[in-house]
Amino acid sequence: MAVIDEKLKDLIDGFHEPLDDELRELRESDESEGVPLIMRETEAVLRLLLGFVKPRRVLELGTAHGYSAMFFAKMLPDAHVTTIDRNPYMIDTAKERFASYSEGSRIEFRTGEALETLESIRDEMAASDDALRYDFVFIDAAKSHYKDFLEIIEDITTDNAYIVCDNILLKGWIVEGEGKEAKRHRTNIKYMRQFLEYIKERQDLEVTILSSGDGLAIIKRK
Repeated sequence: MAVIDEKLKDLIDGFHEPLDDELRELRESDESEGVPLIMRETEAVLRLLLGFVKPRRVLELGTAHGYSAMFFAKMLPDAHVTTIDRNPYMIDTAKERFASYSEGSRIEFRTGEALETLESIRDEMAASDDALRYDFVFIDAAKSHYKDFLEIIEDITTDNAYIVCDNILLKGWIVEGEGKEAKRHRTNIKYMRQFLEYIKERQDLEVTILSSGDGLAIIKRK
């Protein structure tokens, strides 16, 4: 089950315009190699939101080859970006890739399981002032741990932080989890449904669900 008809997707993607030629080349390279990266429609939503919010410290869970981290750095020329990935190869590739980019100096790469790394960041912040708290978080890591991520993220973000969760619709399986491919992802489907129900019941959160890309949840404290 597709979240959106392919013809409609092609129409929407036709409006995508990269921030610059470097990002254009990065996207084309990643797409040609089958490297995971944010969908064009998702990037458009993030671009609109970031332009409005203008965060100063961005945290990303799920680096891959670093496209979205570089997007954040380019979109926010005064921001610090921290990106986490459990795969050392992914982190090393991203570091090497951006060594010559001027924005690369504002990207902090961390290797490790997302939950463990988040806990380490929380411990570090316990001994520091609030200036190190993040005001924008993008979650695109293990889909079965979104609730766990959120619970720690709330401890390391500012009161007005935005938290954006990607791929919450899981290719439509969130509402129609039948078929061989969906059954292979039944654990992710189960926990994503629980996560969506959890944030829906949280009266202290403002939650917006969008079908853009593979689904986005935009979360902010009331």
